[in-house]
Amino acid sequence: MNNLLPKWLAAGLGGLLLVFVALLVVDKSHTLVDAFQDKKPDNTISISAEGKVTATPDLATVNLGVITQGITAADVQSRNNEKINQITAFIKGQGINKEDITTSNFNLYPQRDYRNGQDVIVGYQANQTVSVKVRGIDKSTEQLGKIIDGAANNGANEVTGISLSFDNPDDLKEQAREQAIQKAKEKAGQLANTAGLKLGKVISISETGGGYPTPVYDVATRNAAAGGLAAKTIAPSIEPGSQDIIEQMTVVFEIK
Repeated sequence: MNNLLPKWLAAGLGGLLLVFVALLVVDKSHTLVDAFQDKKPDNTISISAEGKVTATPDLATVNLGVITQGITAADVQSRNNEKINQITAFIKGQGINKEDITTSNFNLYPQRDYRNGQDVIVGYQANQTVSVKVRGIDKSTEQLGKIIDGAANNGANEVTGISLSFDNPDDLKEQAREQAIQKAKEKAGQLANTAGLKLGKVISISETGGGYPTPVYDVATRNAAAGGLAAKTIAPSIEPGSQDIIEQMTVVFEIK
């Protein structure tokens, strides 16, 4: 009598054994995860608070543009580039690093005349914009005023505005976050004390909002004829003032 199991039966039993072992491993894994995983306490309180830091902006970004019109595309582009190079050279001469001077826009397109039912190209217009960062305006805005005034006198005929911000906002944001968390702790402690409870450890901290406004000042308008601003301009008075950096934090505490 052959005591060996049929091959199909042996294969089936082997498959069942593998499934059993796999299920056993998964079960043990879940048991280990449940054993070592920190569980959130049943009794918690969630508190949101706002931190605010007031500071004077130290960075201004101004956009200086040149609009040039002419008959041929080559002539328009050449004259536009000449003015932009002249403006850039002037700005560098005011102590601005080249890393803070960026070409942010360039367009060259035909000007068309649709009269008499015909589409006729009558000329071309080039528009190029340079963004300039001026630092240290919290101490003095004299350099900023000279750049705006000098750029206009060197060919800029479009100034789209000045935005005031911070060179390193991360430090200010961190101060606001710390303030918000401290306020949340104080508020949670007061509520727990009023309810006759004790405040436990912090379970989680999350940032729920924040930021700061970036004011923009219009210091000049675009010349409709693209002929430029006045030959001589008066440097605008720019007052950086102050801005509020606001961060909102939500802190979850254990209560006992």
